[in-house]
Amino acid sequence: MIHFEVSAPGKVILFGEHAVVYGKTALAASVDLRTTVDFKELPENEQCIRLSMPKVFLDLSLPLEQIRRFCFSDNSPKVNDSYETFYGNIQKLVETMNIPKAPQRQSLEAFFYLLVSIAQNEGINVKPFEVNVNTALTIGSGLGSSASFAVSLATAFLHWSRLQKGTPEVLDSTYLKIISKYALNCERIMHGTPSGIDNSVCTYGSIIKFKKGESLEPIYGVKSMRVLLVDTRVQRSTKALVERLIELKNKYPNIFGPIFDAIDNVSNEALNIIKKMRSFPESSDALLYAVYQELMTLIELNQGLLSSCQTSHPSLDRICAEAKNYGLAAKLTGAGGGGYAYILLLPDTPSETISSISRKLIANGYLVSLTNLGGPGVQIHLD
Repeated sequence: MIHFEVSAPGKVILFGEHAVVYGKTALAASVDLRTTVDFKELPENEQCIRLSMPKVFLDLSLPLEQIRRFCFSDNSPKVNDSYETFYGNIQKLVETMNIPKAPQRQSLEAFFYLLVSIAQNEGINVKPFEVNVNTALTIGSGLGSSASFAVSLATAFLHWSRLQKGTPEVLDSTYLKIISKYALNCERIMHGTPSGIDNSVCTYGSIIKFKKGESLEPIYGVKSMRVLLVDTRVQRSTKALVERLIELKNKYPNIFGPIFDAIDNVSNEALNIIKKMRSFPESSDALLYAVYQELMTLIELNQGLLSSCQTSHPSLDRICAEAKNYGLAAKLTGAGGGGYAYILLLPDTPSETISSISRKLIANGYLVSLTNLGGPGVQIHLD
């Protein structure tokens, strides 16, 4: 029987969040914290779908016949119908399961949206199977947990369909584009109007320039960059924050238009610096230090502009102030309002400094992890 694993990274937005929704440039990078999907077919006589998602406290065994009746009968809405009609049927299916908590319902809706849409498009023979989804990412905190979830699940179902047909494919550019598109559609369940940057980074990895309507641009060959990821442990809704900023922009277009233009300029300046770093020789410590100082200035400018958009939070402001005390720079990453911040470390930041700032942040109730930017995107791991 078929058995494999898929994993996809999380992401941090380095520059340009929120403005990216309005067609401005954003830079994002994958982080080496990943979501893993363990997929296994079950014996035919079990006639169920087993689903385990420990991070949202979900553990279910669902009758396969119920899924087939809702989603694969002649009268079932098809993925080529309107999004509202198709997704509405997925919602009705999840309603029959009497799941009380919103994060669990959303996770199930995303799971079945991907399963059914890919099964219908790819002609999957939906047999009994078991899926275990786990993640090193904190959910709802700005590290792309929902996109990492969607990318890894979409890849799992697409890979299953190809294994059934005897034509497993490598993760080439065509395959990755399909995965990213499914994940983007799934992200609408979580975020309403996603920009597309999260699913792109979680699919492709690396550091990526993203702008709506343009082909994404991976920035390969960048020297390793270290950051401290700081979890404020403040939960917030990306969808609510995005909708609030839309209201503000609509009410004050002459104010927020220039702010988004300024964020765009910051992102493009940072992009030029990161590209320039690729050509530095290994012994160029002075050059590298100088451009890191430029990046830190841009980080602080971007944070200030996001604060003007009312997307910061007192916890994020404290993290930024603490970083500055150590000669470093920090900003929120993602929607803001809590969630995560990142602190860019200098190439020669000593371990004693990293330990000291980490202890202070932890004493304030935050969670801190040291990580590298720009690792691989989605991967299939075979037995």
